[in-house]
Amino acid sequence: MTIFSKDKGNGTSHGESDQTASDGLCLISRKIILEGTLRGTEDVVIEGTIKGAIALESNLRISASARVEATVHARNVVVEGTLVGDVSADQRIELLASAAVDGNIKAPKVVVAEGARFRGAVDMGTKKP
Repeated sequence: MTIFSKDKGNGTSHGESDQTASDGLCLISRKIILEGTLRGTEDVVIEGTIKGAIALESNLRISASARVEATVHARNVVVEGTLVGDVSADQRIELLASAAVDGNIKAPKVVVAEGARFRGAVDMGTKKP
């Protein structure tokens, strides 16, 4: 799961997950604009633009260059870029310093880095969203 950490040494997401990454990785590059629903079981890294909905059984990373206008659900979500819409995760949501989120957050673990911008409500209930 090195896609979720700048530290390529240990292969974990900031030491939080024991699970291995799924079999594949999907990259939505900077010049891609996707409108509709994105579903799947592979880890996804978004660098481009998505409008619609994202429903993943795996991990999602919204890179600094990305703009996502969608309802989002994944196992773990890391946001560096812009997200407009509600986001939920089975395990963890992390907003990095460059993140800008306008929507509600629901996950058992939520990490907000200093400098991240967030407007919405946080629900850290123990049930899966």
